[in-house]
Amino acid sequence: MRAEPDEAAALLDGLHFDTLLQALAAGRGYEPALRDPPGRQGWSDVVPGSLSFAQLHAATDRLARLLAINRAQPGARVAILAPLGPEAVLSVLACLRAGLSPMLMPMHGNELELLRLIEAADAVMALGVARVGPLRPLLMLRELAVRAFGTRFVGGFGAEVPDGIAPLDKLMDSATLHPLPEVERRSGLQVVDAMTMAGPVEISERDVLGKALEISRLLKPMESSRIVTTLVGGDLAALASGPAMAMLTGVELLPLGLFSLGDLQACIEGGRNVHLVLPGTMEPALAHSRLSAHPALASLVFVQRPAGGRALPAIDRPDIAIVDIDVAGAAEITVSRR
Repeated sequence: MRAEPDEAAALLDGLHFDTLLQALAAGRGYEPALRDPPGRQGWSDVVPGSLSFAQLHAATDRLARLLAINRAQPGARVAILAPLGPEAVLSVLACLRAGLSPMLMPMHGNELELLRLIEAADAVMALGVARVGPLRPLLMLRELAVRAFGTRFVGGFGAEVPDGIAPLDKLMDSATLHPLPEVERRSGLQVVDAMTMAGPVEISERDVLGKALEISRLLKPMESSRIVTTLVGGDLAALASGPAMAMLTGVELLPLGLFSLGDLQACIEGGRNVHLVLPGTMEPALAHSRLSAHPALASLVFVQRPAGGRALPAIDRPDIAIVDIDVAGAAEITVSRR
């Protein structure tokens, strides 16, 4: 069932990530909001953990207050170099609460491509994680900040934060002492095309939540289920099908961060119904695997990129919802149910 345009507009009026998170923290604060995959420590050196809605709300507030110390202008851009996991979601939410505009950069970008994005966005701050497999995002951000004229603050998550970078986990403990700025107008998000590295392009929270509403109407996720996403980028398709849909429906989000078949199997075996988000190019591999028939799968979302094309064989599961997200660009997607 799809929401009619007028109905969707009424549902989204006055709605943004802060109001959603505040309501979830108040009504279901102890329930899980974000969870790390079991094998995360192997590729990030971070012990897997989880955040409840109340903890995510409190952490968002602390990080927002810490970012506000820099006294950036309202709507100033913040570059984020992290896979679509707890740190990235927390960074996006905190930037929006502080009146800043977050920009998730593709992890696979090289130094020149990332420098162009930071300069094009005129980013005043950069946030990242210490390690993603062989990648060292914080070292990259430190080098880029030296070359990018406007970037004056670099913060990093994790215990192993290199010299010259602010250790966010430690600094957030005392951030409650700092006031949050009064935000007259909500800032938008900056998105980048993961295929062409084109951008950044600005989208609003309403754009993201509107697409999340479309997807959730087709999937109908239950509170007792979880969303497992294998996407790592931060364009409209990834944000709407993962963090936005999870917060809109109050469902636990489990982002893999770095694809691991063992982690994916463990997430599906976790005892909950799973709404699985995958790149469209992975559909043939799933169709050939035993996971395609797993009873825990409640729905499948395939993100079809322009250069990928539809690969065969396709999944044949008439008992579950299968949704395609056709990506025309970083800020333009079409949602349809098969």
